[in-house]
Amino acid sequence: MCRWKGHLLCVVWALAAGASAQGRSPAAVQTVEVKFPSAEAGVELTAYWTPPGKEPGGAAAVVALHGCGGLPADRAQLAYPRSRYVKMLRDAGAGVLYVDSLGPRGQGSICAQKPSERSIRESNRRLDVIASLQWLAQQPGVDARRLGVVGWSHGGQTVLATGDASLEVMRQAPVKPAALVAFYAGCSDIEKSSRYETVAPLLVMSGELDNWTPAAPCQRWTRHLQAEGQPVRYVQYEGSYHAFDSTSPVSERDNAGGTKSGKAMAGGNPAAREASALELMKFLGQHLGLQPLASMQDSRAHAGAVPPPSHFADLADVTAVPRLSAKGRALYKEWLDKPFPRAVAISDRGALARAYGAHAMHDAVHHCEKLWGNPCRLYAVDDQVVWKSE
Repeated sequence: MCRWKGHLLCVVWALAAGASAQGRSPAAVQTVEVKFPSAEAGVELTAYWTPPGKEPGGAAAVVALHGCGGLPADRAQLAYPRSRYVKMLRDAGAGVLYVDSLGPRGQGSICAQKPSERSIRESNRRLDVIASLQWLAQQPGVDARRLGVVGWSHGGQTVLATGDASLEVMRQAPVKPAALVAFYAGCSDIEKSSRYETVAPLLVMSGELDNWTPAAPCQRWTRHLQAEGQPVRYVQYEGSYHAFDSTSPVSERDNAGGTKSGKAMAGGNPAAREASALELMKFLGQHLGLQPLASMQDSRAHAGAVPPPSHFADLADVTAVPRLSAKGRALYKEWLDKPFPRAVAISDRGALARAYGAHAMHDAVHHCEKLWGNPCRLYAVDDQVVWKSE
């Protein structure tokens, strides 16, 4: 153990066994327990820091936020090979600061508590994030311009609370994030905000069947922000419940605070687990400059070269798509919430076809022409409009 500047307690694990299994040198990656004050008075946070590799000009780093259950009981063994997201982000070049917001405040899980009765709320955890970003900005080898915040469930709701630049607490924050990602967050409260302004590009991912933090409010809210031109992306995973990225089987959970019955379904969906991880890495690659492993890039690649963006219109502007019928507009709106790789093609007469996967560009054009008998061209691919008016 060591003391640094009077308030930082370090406990270092050299992950020799896990690193050897991965074919790395024993000292390749270390996870460090750190303590620093929250921006909330009287709260000293505990967090687990996996520093990035060396990068000219400094590397990106991510604040990771747990759900209502807190960090796992074996968090003192938060080994690099055992934590999927820590490994994924570290392999892509980012440092990861996993922050415990419950333990330092004397609580374990808050899942069974009604949201209105919780003493630890998103506003408290937002202060933890502000302090965490400031701590990261002071670390050697970290680029303070490339900081992200990623959260799951209640942590995702904290991401949304942190992302509101209209709040004085965020305007005054000394360090701002460059990217925000929320997994299966509850959006019912944030949807009521009439002044929300994203402080950074935001990715929100929901499960279609989630009955704990339902998808519908997130879908409505993000579409509203998109219509205002704010940098927001929303993805909804079909056939998926709460915690769709876990490896646990779907089951009914008791003591689900915030639901009328006190119960909710939760568990993983293998397809959504993989797709959401790829979505996360592409988003952070775009906004934090991460470099995912080639295996991840290949698994989501289009079979052909993607046309360059045409800047014909904003992707979310459904009214800009030429000659679409009301049904076509509805289909296009649904397409906006689908995972990558994806493509949509239209004909000069307003017909539309959508497709997904490595051959999405070819399939969209082919289906459009087969269904409607008109020449068709790509309108949009992934998150870019490629249509050029002629």
